[in-house]
Amino acid sequence: MSGLRVLTIPVILWGLAACDGGNDQDKSDTTPTAARTSTAGTATSSPPAEDEISAAYLKYWDVYADAVFNLDETGLEEVLTGPQLQRTRYEINSLRQRARAAKIVVEHNFLIVDQDAAAGTATIRDGYTNSSYEVDAASKEIVGDPAPGTVLTDTYFLVKEGGVWKVQDGIRQGD
Repeated sequence: MSGLRVLTIPVILWGLAACDGGNDQDKSDTTPTAARTSTAGTATSSPPAEDEISAAYLKYWDVYADAVFNLDETGLEEVLTGPQLQRTRYEINSLRQRARAAKIVVEHNFLIVDQDAAAGTATIRDGYTNSSYEVDAASKEIVGDPAPGTVLTDTYFLVKEGGVWKVQDGIRQGD
């Protein structure tokens, strides 16, 4: 599957604490929204499996973003498992302790680089522009100075548990 998708959703990425970016939106808007552009494709899977994996990956971002913006872990286990679930819970607790939440704008450019239906595994590489910033947990007002977007590349490992694709782990290229 190759194509361009633009969706408006809230998104956050683990390891965001040090990133303080901005966007062109009105900073008084407390609705967690972000423009997301996705170019998805694959070298090794059939279109139906590719669509299912891509949809699961984007759902992960939706649930994850909502959790970090609202500091609410409800629903994380629907899209996360293993080390990624533990990291996300740690991130939410860390934000809570600092009375912060997070809101970002991400322009995705991801590719399914490997998929094994029999094993129930898939790998996605996402080279994306991340324009992130923290907000006050209560007021949702921006904290700090906005910064320009940063291009990052992360690789995510998905597993199929009980018929559902979940993000199990992720690594940042260059870390």
